[in-house]
Amino acid sequence: MNIFYLNKDPQIAAIEHNDKHCVKMVLEYAQMLSTAHRVCDGDDRADSLSLYKRAHLNHPSTVWTRDNQAQYIWLYQLFIALADEYTYRYEKKHATDLLLRDVLEQPPDKIRRDKPFKQPPQCMPDEYKCDDSVIAYHQFYMGEKAHFSKWKKRDRPKWFVSC
Repeated sequence: MNIFYLNKDPQIAAIEHNDKHCVKMVLEYAQMLSTAHRVCDGDDRADSLSLYKRAHLNHPSTVWTRDNQAQYIWLYQLFIALADEYTYRYEKKHATDLLLRDVLEQPPDKIRRDKPFKQPPQCMPDEYKCDDSVIAYHQFYMGEKAHFSKWKKRDRPKWFVSC
């Protein structure tokens, strides 16, 4: 569970997800968004929308997602961009995209709307953390994810220097 905040622009961040994360994180982002609905609006409402069950309720990324509307919307935009990226790379739709693209577009009714956007939490070893979450996630990717990082149909991100 994580939010790979590789760029402030969710469209670019999606392109910069490596192949493994392009497959895996569509599901995880949908789990975080679904959990936001369940916590904010209740399980009955979420069940009526056929959302995923609660997942990793107290994980910092999941808490961040449901903290306010701006953060929910940013993660939804990343979810959509990554699902589109999955379709581009693999020439098929991700099952989670087919199930939840439309229903997750609307933020929870009871999510806070009065708080500003904050960078996602840095869920990584301390050695990579810094004041800028984008830089921290770049360092984390290069330090911990380089051994399996590939980008099908894409150039490696300019910031990615394999060790």
